[in-house]
Amino acid sequence: MESNNHHNLKEKLLHQIRTQEISMRPRVYFTLQMIALAVVSFFILVLSIFIFNFLLFTIRINSHDALLGFGPRGFEAFLFFFPWELLVLDVALIVALQWMLRTFKFGYKTPAVYLLLGLLGASMLFGFALDRGTLFNDHFLDEADRHHMGPFGDLYGHARRPLPPGEGVCRCIILDIQGSTLTVQDSRSTTTLTVVLPSDDVRATSTGLQIGDIIFVAGDLDNGAIRAFGLRKLPPGAPKSPQGALK
Repeated sequence: MESNNHHNLKEKLLHQIRTQEISMRPRVYFTLQMIALAVVSFFILVLSIFIFNFLLFTIRINSHDALLGFGPRGFEAFLFFFPWELLVLDVALIVALQWMLRTFKFGYKTPAVYLLLGLLGASMLFGFALDRGTLFNDHFLDEADRHHMGPFGDLYGHARRPLPPGEGVCRCIILDIQGSTLTVQDSRSTTTLTVVLPSDDVRATSTGLQIGDIIFVAGDLDNGAIRAFGLRKLPPGAPKSPQGALK
């Protein structure tokens, strides 16, 4: 029975070829198709890696990762600031790449979800390595700051996301320390602010702080002062261009 079915299928295919219902294509056609797939897949994967790398870079350069150490309210603020549009774009590219690979026979050897997760994982891993293990992003940011508009000049020129002023998050420089009260300056807008630290919260304390330190503060704005629920001292090499303030 199986042999007859195979024979009937073969005869049907031959009949369709003879009647030009199915056209024969030369081997070079499929070779070029595979080469095109490989080239397009490579560029999509590289673009995906770059986007995820830039996503991580915007979080790092704006010190938004500090919010993760400020408890539930800090986590909520982190989700608010997260560059979701970049993540959606990156996932869309990976989905498109996964779909392309699965249109070919070898793509079906791996379950779709595993292939998708594998591609996404590779993009994240290489993107993380590019941002944290190289000076790639820092170089282009420095070029943008010097107004040397290279291939990514405009993109990196807007990497530091300005935050709406008059709220409760600030990336600032300490001008004065008086007990639990700090006088700070948002160097981007040259605005002077007062930060009041709680006396019973280790996430917001003046311990170890000195005048001239760069800090990231999150809190509630009250009569012109930020009552902090989280504070993080940034490393000495952090850029001195704070991002204003935000809820």
